[in-house]
Amino acid sequence: MLELVTISALNGVLYGMLLFLMASGLTLIFSMMGVLNFAHASFYMLGAFFGFQISQLSELSHGEGAHKAHVVAIMQRRAGAVRERVQLLAVLAQQLADRLG
Repeated sequence: MLELVTISALNGVLYGMLLFLMASGLTLIFSMMGVLNFAHASFYMLGAFFGFQISQLSELSHGEGAHKAHVVAIMQRRAGAVRERVQLLAVLAQQLADRLG
């Protein structure tokens, strides 16, 4: 019974941390840019998926798998930067034109 209570408490704390990270990320993006950007969560998910798939397919040791996961993280970071440049800045430019015109 004590084990169930402990695991449930840890699950609650971890879920609370996840909600805090999502809320603080949305607040930061919205306060700085004035646009709600829900894409950051999808990039986290894509990075986790590709990192897991590479680790499962390659069957490498821990050090080599960590190196490949780092490469995937860099690729995801670049994909996020490209998406921001292409899509998010276009929305911001449109908002600026609406405010001025």
